[in-house]
Amino acid sequence: MVRINARHVNPFIEAAMEVVTQIAGIEVRRGHLSYKERVEPSFGVSIIIGMCGFLTGQIVYSMEETLAKRLVDRMLEGKSPEEKRIMSFDCLGEVANMITGKATALLSQGRDQALSITTPVIASGTNLNVHLVSKPALVLGLITAYGPIEISIAVEETETLREVESPDYALLQGA
Repeated sequence: MVRINARHVNPFIEAAMEVVTQIAGIEVRRGHLSYKERVEPSFGVSIIIGMCGFLTGQIVYSMEETLAKRLVDRMLEGKSPEEKRIMSFDCLGEVANMITGKATALLSQGRDQALSITTPVIASGTNLNVHLVSKPALVLGLITAYGPIEISIAVEETETLREVESPDYALLQGA
């Protein structure tokens, strides 16, 4: 069974609260913390980002449409409704990138290993069938005036290979 380490969770809470507050101009409070056997988005808008490096897995940000609209409206202030409609998924992907980027920077502090993230995938609507990693997840709830956000963290630690410089390796490199 995969065990999720609690120290991998706090950077996501910190990053999400800071980014959403900054972008949407609203208060964000901590909500529930729960465990799920597999990642299942709870709300109509979900942003999925993969992670690899010393941690591998997926992060899923799930929110109600009201909050997603607030984020897009604030990021695209001054744009027409049509421009907002066209650019909405890009904006939501950027919000997830900002949160995940900040969290991975916090997770990587003091380590000589890096984390990489994938391009976000956005799913919106009802009755969607999205296949996510079949790993257990810690689910963090955040509460805003525009609706909740759930962050499902389904990652596990992995061993990374380190390049070892040997005389044979140097010869192959033409040294």
